[in-house]
Amino acid sequence: MNMSAMDMAPEWPAALLAWPVILAQALIFGSALFCLMLNRSAARHLRTGEALATSMLRWWRLLAPIVALVSPIMFVNEVAGMAGVSIRAAFPLLCEVLAQTQSGHTWEWRLPAAVALMVVTWLPLREAARSVLLVILCVGLFLLSSLKSHAIDFGAIAVAVRFVHALAAGTWTGSLFAYWVGARLYNSDDLVSVEAAKMLSRQAAWSVSILIVSGIFIAYEGLGHSLYHLLYSSYGRVLSLKVEVFVLIVMIGAYNRIYLIPALDQPSARRTLLRAVGAESLMIVGVIGLAALLSNTPPARMSMSMSAAGMKAAPVTRLSKSSDTHAGVTVTHRHDSYDLHKFIGWFMIRE
Repeated sequence: MNMSAMDMAPEWPAALLAWPVILAQALIFGSALFCLMLNRSAARHLRTGEALATSMLRWWRLLAPIVALVSPIMFVNEVAGMAGVSIRAAFPLLCEVLAQTQSGHTWEWRLPAAVALMVVTWLPLREAARSVLLVILCVGLFLLSSLKSHAIDFGAIAVAVRFVHALAAGTWTGSLFAYWVGARLYNSDDLVSVEAAKMLSRQAAWSVSILIVSGIFIAYEGLGHSLYHLLYSSYGRVLSLKVEVFVLIVMIGAYNRIYLIPALDQPSARRTLLRAVGAESLMIVGVIGLAALLSNTPPARMSMSMSAAGMKAAPVTRLSKSSDTHAGVTVTHRHDSYDLHKFIGWFMIRE
């Protein structure tokens, strides 16, 4: 059997749209959480977390609109892909999708949450309260994304692991970013920088540990329990590249933790740490881009299912009980593994 014929390519437009959204959510979530944790770890009278949150506010106000403005474009693009029509032709179908599909019901929550994220950055709130709200909204957005990921095809446990994986990635990414911003704004000798460096080391250690464990599970499921697909599927090749960059970042982080964190009393160590964190942050931007691409690449396990069942990406021949027709548009369950990974129950729209 020709396995390459069954391989399914990434959906590049969806991945390019998802990249800035995932990155913005991760930076907001992780940095807001970092500020809250920094407040808890520092002496009460220092309020280092609130000082850092004040510095992060302008960044949050730049990042939140990315989530709010790009998310509707992602929705329209998904509808166009579901219907097999152009972006322009998808607009008349938006209300139908929101009302009649499980994916639409998810977007009914996701779009308001994205707007709320932007609104919170402009409300006149104490920085601690703002940070809490940002963390809660980002957690909700990560959960909704997990419910629309490949994991939905592998069961509730896979969805939960995917959700935890996203939270760990966001914690790590945002913590690095928050430390980089704070250390550049404040003198490296002050309590904000030193205490933040110690907190960064702790959060990074926990986050990376969770990422490794959850990532192994997600990769194992996506590869169809076979390392063969690591080399001979689009999903496996993107995964391999992502892992390689991730390992390089972890090596930099390990060096920081072993050699630089214990030497924070030395100015040279603090300067080196700041440069290393900046390099890690830039590399993580690339990793998140690869993660967005991976999320929009059908897992190799689905190629196997198509191959075994002799399934092809063809019009639906059997409708589920929830199929219906409204205004000339048929909404059905599509039994096609290529599309199944996108939505819960995966509904196909046809004119």
